[in-house]
Amino acid sequence: MIKCPELNKEFTTKEDLFKALKENADKIISLKKANIFKSHEKGAGISTKFSKDATAIKGMIEGAKSNHIYAVINTTKYFDSHSDVHFDGIWNKSAGEQNGNIFYVADHSLKIDDVIAWKNDVNIIVKEIDWSAVGKDYPGKTQALIFEIPTNKIMHSKALEIINSEKDVQNSVRMQYVQIKLAVNSTDPDYKEEKATYDALINSIANKEDVEKNSYFWAINEAKIYKEGSMVIFGSNDATSIESVKDTNQPLQNTDSNEPLENTQNKTESKKRIQL
Repeated sequence: MIKCPELNKEFTTKEDLFKALKENADKIISLKKANIFKSHEKGAGISTKFSKDATAIKGMIEGAKSNHIYAVINTTKYFDSHSDVHFDGIWNKSAGEQNGNIFYVADHSLKIDDVIAWKNDVNIIVKEIDWSAVGKDYPGKTQALIFEIPTNKIMHSKALEIINSEKDVQNSVRMQYVQIKLAVNSTDPDYKEEKATYDALINSIANKEDVEKNSYFWAINEAKIYKEGSMVIFGSNDATSIESVKDTNQPLQNTDSNEPLENTQNKTESKKRIQL
């Protein structure tokens, strides 16, 4: 039997599965678009690594600034537990529209005490990086959604402690899907369009062996970042990370003497945001 989580049903053959997916594709896509997902719940986590080696970080992220952290919130071309694959360009529109409006928080909690960095201090970057930059041995590159944050704007003492001590945590994004297509690996002419999507994209997927076992996936070509990205214990895509660039070997710290680390009041300031 073949279990289809989207339909909460089991099928005896892939042909029966594909037929049901195609017949219900519009309904499934509508439901996916209607949901607000937390990516750590989708089982494709990105493990958070942390490095104080400025040379290494600047090699991974061209134009990286000193005394900033770079939190990789999501990566593309990875098949997750909902049979979804994010593709390059997914964040381009939302990153441009939402820059300056997205918080970096702990555990997807939008409470004052859980804010790691206020939205004014989070610069959203969409950047192509090597898989190795996020601790993966896949060949080629992934397009990463990255939060660039000045270290002196990190408002959460526990998060700062985690970063400094290099504890193993992950990142996750709260998101809403906008453009979705069904991809199916079938030679049946009834699935000509779905097969064309599958063939066009399968070789770009890092863990394509998992897709080939599944024989179908949902291609996500556009999504919205919804309110925040988070530091979490377990992320949905284990190719997320936190990196930093600093000039000394001293621990990262909030250096704004007028704004103590535990202060949760946002300080209004003019800031020029730079797209790398």
